[in-house]
Amino acid sequence: MRTFIALILLFSAAGLAAAQTGAQKKVEPPKTREELMQRVLLTALANIEKIRCADDKACAPATDAEKKNPPLTLSETSQVFGRGILSGGAAYCEMDWNKRNYLPMMAHWREQLKKNDRQLALVSLVHDIAKDQLIAEFWGKGKCPDEMKKDIESKLNFKP
Repeated sequence: MRTFIALILLFSAAGLAAAQTGAQKKVEPPKTREELMQRVLLTALANIEKIRCADDKACAPATDAEKKNPPLTLSETSQVFGRGILSGGAAYCEMDWNKRNYLPMMAHWREQLKKNDRQLALVSLVHDIAKDQLIAEFWGKGKCPDEMKKDIESKLNFKP
């Protein structure tokens, strides 16, 4: 699974670089996981107005202050990104990632960690960036390998 995750991070970094530029110019992939998480977090902030925050209204665009001091830490971003990778793998393997991973994860961030609506919006965006990148890389490449499905099965149920 470590090899699988390393490949996913590589594909995610390349996909994220393309998404950030609209695939118009070449952007170097991040050299470290920290750099990848910084890019993911900034990409989520750049898209925050596309999802709902409080009172089912669109979130306000990110401010310059938020971009300099984001509402999530890189450690939190990394945790959520990892869960998004699992959701993407589960989607590829035709498993219920939403009920088993995403919804319990969001409940944990809301109820136990007491994150506000804006932070929850970022959690959702970071998760979806990872999930969608994995799906984009693996969808249509045949059946999910049994070993991969077994590994995801053992990790998919969210536990804080």
